[in-house]
Amino acid sequence: MRVLFGWEFGAGLGHVTRFRPIAERLSAEGWEIVCALQEIERGDALVDRGAGARLPGVRVIQAPRWNISNDPKLRQVPTHNFADVLRLIGYGNADALRHRISAWRDLIAVVKPDVVVGDFSPTLNLAARGRVPRIGVGNGYTTPPAGRTMPPIRPWQKELHDFSIQNERMLHEAVNTALKALGDPGVSYLADVLHGDETYVFSLPLVDPYSAYRPEPTLPPFNMPRGIRPKPVGERRPRSVFLYLPRGHKLAVMAINAVKAAKVEAEAYISDLPADEAGKRSGPGLKIHARPQDFATVLPSVRLVVHHGGLSTAVAALLAGTPQFVLPWNLEHAVTARRLEETGGTVGLAAGREDETSLRNAVTRLSADDNLAARAMAAADSVDLGDPDAGIDRVVSRIKALAG
Repeated sequence: MRVLFGWEFGAGLGHVTRFRPIAERLSAEGWEIVCALQEIERGDALVDRGAGARLPGVRVIQAPRWNISNDPKLRQVPTHNFADVLRLIGYGNADALRHRISAWRDLIAVVKPDVVVGDFSPTLNLAARGRVPRIGVGNGYTTPPAGRTMPPIRPWQKELHDFSIQNERMLHEAVNTALKALGDPGVSYLADVLHGDETYVFSLPLVDPYSAYRPEPTLPPFNMPRGIRPKPVGERRPRSVFLYLPRGHKLAVMAINAVKAAKVEAEAYISDLPADEAGKRSGPGLKIHARPQDFATVLPSVRLVVHHGGLSTAVAALLAGTPQFVLPWNLEHAVTARRLEETGGTVGLAAGREDETSLRNAVTRLSADDNLAARAMAAADSVDLGDPDAGIDRVVSRIKALAG
């Protein structure tokens, strides 16, 4: 049997690491697994670490790509529902969409999968629709509920602006125009393109922006760090900090300099930063590691975690009972930061405070704030990750059933 995994949009490793435990189980049973990834470098997440090679039966190929602008000004464009997000990445262009649906169809024709599994892969969902059984997986942010108009991304926003409503109508029309040109029936709602025949959302209600609108409960996330236990404040190194940011974060360099100037004992990991540059940017008070660090070891030992709001890092710090200072990279991270602040143990970067002096002062203050530390410790007791194996079992069993 053969399964095609597809990842089309989104940044970071989270999408591919969601595939891994599913692929591991299918690989162990002799399945052929083809992973079409927008960034083939992320295929390293599918390596069997013991053998030093990919999991048996796994192949990685390039997914059809979109010409997404890297213009930083796009981050300033308001995004209030997921239609606003999709428009920024080009989903309003019916011709571009038609070409990519055709490309995914050609890929499906070559691979001949028995089932497709997509993570933030709307065009794969459209290409496989009615042709191959489809399973959608994802986190809360990228999977607004199907069968309805898209709700606000910000849980505290009750009504959408007119431009968001118009964006959804325009994108819905573009999708159906592309489908009509290819001889396929249209979709009833724009959100439907983000779903398969069956869809499984892996998220904690705490950080699911659509928890109030979702008709089905989410499943326990299985790509979250495990085995993390909090340590009492007295057992942690005084004024100790762990910094974790993507290299492309606009505040990465500023944050490194701010932590150095804060007179704290700090370690850091900057993803995608070459090893030699990590060494050069290290200095008194800050050691930048060339490799990812074990959250279960590092986070319970420090007084403050500074990061961009990635879900895995946020949950790991919650479990560790460690205060968080969040420098959001995008809207998803801003929503996560806002929800984390509700626990009492997190501080988000305030608007207008994106300067080195403000960052330095915040790191200095928060790493020594005993009240914040006590609130973070109390918040650790509120996190329940559930049984991740149950979620994996459910998806794997449905893949087998749909494959016949």
